[in-house]
Amino acid sequence: MNSFEQATLETLVSFKAKKPEEISRLLTNKKLQQEACELVKKWNDKRKQLGLAPWE
Repeated sequence: MNSFEQATLETLVSFKAKKPEEISRLLTNKKLQQEACELVKKWNDKRKQLGLAPWE
């Protein structure tokens, strides 16, 4: 997981965590990690279409 995927994961966790004790569990959730990676891939594909450099 690169730094942008990690930042995306942390943002997703901040929206989903209802209690502070859920944060560590959500950060290691494989489904949420996959969602973050897929979002970054989607954004990077769009950035490439627009002629911009992808985030890494």
